[in-house]
Amino acid sequence: MARKADYLHQVRGEEEGKMVRQLLRNRFRFSRRMFRRLKEAKAVEVNGEPVYLTSRVKAGDRMAVFLPRDTGEGVKPQPLPIQVIHEDEDLIILDKQPGVVVHPTRNYPEGTLANGLAAYWQERGEFHLVRPVTRLDKDTSGLIVFAKHPHAHAILSGQMKGKRYLREYLAVVHGSLEKEEGKVEEPIARSPEHPHIRTVSPAGAPACTRYRVIRRWPEATLVRLRLETGRTHQIRVHMAHLGHPLLGDTLYGGQTAEIERQALHAVRLALIHPRDGKKCCWESPLPKDFHLLMESLPSI
Repeated sequence: MARKADYLHQVRGEEEGKMVRQLLRNRFRFSRRMFRRLKEAKAVEVNGEPVYLTSRVKAGDRMAVFLPRDTGEGVKPQPLPIQVIHEDEDLIILDKQPGVVVHPTRNYPEGTLANGLAAYWQERGEFHLVRPVTRLDKDTSGLIVFAKHPHAHAILSGQMKGKRYLREYLAVVHGSLEKEEGKVEEPIARSPEHPHIRTVSPAGAPACTRYRVIRRWPEATLVRLRLETGRTHQIRVHMAHLGHPLLGDTLYGGQTAEIERQALHAVRLALIHPRDGKKCCWESPLPKDFHLLMESLPSI
C-alpha cells in the first residue's frame, strides 16, 4: 500500500525551472529546520521519485512531501477525559477543564492534559509528540491549541509572535471598572521575591491587554479581554494592577468565597490555518462553575 503524502503540488507553468527547495518554501513555508529533516529523510518526491532539494522542476511535475513521523517516548499516555473541539491532520483544539495542568512538570508529572491527549491519539493508532501552541494556567478553562507535527507548530508559533492570533477571555473581577472599555499596556516581569509570581515592572517584557465590560454587579464586573501579547499570568496581573483582581485568584488578591479558582475562561480563538491559510475561529461555552458564580452574585 502506497504511503499517503502530507503535501501535494502540481508544478505550474510559471514555476518551471525553479528549485524544489524554492518552490516548497513559497508554497508551504517550510522552515530551515524542516528542510534539514526533509533532506535527511529523503522525504520529497517528484513524479514518484525521490529528488534533491536543489533539483529543478518542470511544468506538470507532481511534487509530494512526506513529513517525517514523530519518534521517541513522548508523554506517557493516560486515559483521561478530554474534550475535542476540532481536529485535522495539522492541529487539534481542546476545551480544557479547570484544575488541569497542560503539560507534565516536576510538581505534576502525570494526570495532565498532555497525558490525556497522548492516550486519545494512541487509541486511534496515532503517535504525535504533544506540542502546545497556546497555554493556559492550571485553573483557567477554555480553548487551547496543539500542533500535530513540527511544521504546523512552527507556523502557528510564528503567528503567535506576529500577533496574528485572536485570543479572547471572559473574566469576573472584583469591583466596578471605571471605564466601559480600555487597554492595559504595562510590562510584566517575574517577581524577584517569589519566582512563581509575575508583577508589573519597568524591567519586564512588553504586555498589552484590551478589555470591555459585559455585565456589572454591585461588587463585581464581567469583562471580555483580548490578549495582544502572551505573558505568563498576563490577564491576572493586569487586572490586579488596575485594582480589580479576578474572583478566586488568591495569588493576585482575589477572594474565593464565590468560586474556588480564578474566574477566567478562554472563550474564543481565531487563527490562520497552517495548511490552506484560511482564517478559522472556535468558541467555548462557559463552564458550570462560571455560570454558578454569576448566578450567585447579587443583582444591582
